[in-house]
Amino acid sequence: MRDGIAMRGDWRNETIIVSLSVDGLGSRDLASLHQLLDAGEQGRAASFHFDADRHSYIAAHGLLRLFLGAWMGRSPTQLAFNTGTWGKPALVRGGAPFSISHTRGMVAVAIAPQGDVGVDVEQLSTRREPELEIADRWFSPQEVAQITALETDAEKRERFMRIWNLKEAVIKATGRGLSQELAGFSVTPATDDSSSPSLECHEEWLRQAGHWQLEQWQQGKYLLSVAGINGPTTKPRHLKVTADGLAALADGVPVMA
Repeated sequence: MRDGIAMRGDWRNETIIVSLSVDGLGSRDLASLHQLLDAGEQGRAASFHFDADRHSYIAAHGLLRLFLGAWMGRSPTQLAFNTGTWGKPALVRGGAPFSISHTRGMVAVAIAPQGDVGVDVEQLSTRREPELEIADRWFSPQEVAQITALETDAEKRERFMRIWNLKEAVIKATGRGLSQELAGFSVTPATDDSSSPSLECHEEWLRQAGHWQLEQWQQGKYLLSVAGINGPTTKPRHLKVTADGLAALADGVPVMA
């Protein structure tokens, strides 16, 4: 493939996060992804008022079908989904745990060989206020202290978004979404590229859930986080797939950009 190197070895033993820039997709790419969706997904896509939101939805759900199909050796169009008690999607016939996230311009899918997984992608905004009122209401005291200890609004804004991004991944991994008590755990973003984010569970059921693993990346103006429970002990792998790489996924081979 022109855009990368086909992964070698049994990549299905790893937790893999695939991200795709929607801005790099042309109308033919979006049309091809749209054809993979079932009637319900196509109807949901049509309900979006803005093209940017509709395109992100199509890209995210099309990418999910392509990557799950490659992972499981099944046709992307034959995959069927249902939702759990708190709305987390799962495969009807069973299979690998997965998570999906999209924002304007960027989408991400995470798949793990076992356990549970959650992924979240957020856009960093230079115009956004630090949102300390939201942090005071929804974050743990430890997380609020991380933000208020910083000096500039820019530093506080970035820490707020990094914490929010990680917390979203955690609640997607548990499957409980925003019904979960957000102050029931604390996340601390990594201090450098050689370290990983940390998680402190304040509620007993979170501590009993099993082994947690968190990672976070910055991809241009976007933040991408993954949280895994009882997954592989190896670090999750992040693959950046381009429009050309979608063809490789359709052939069942993930491509690393």
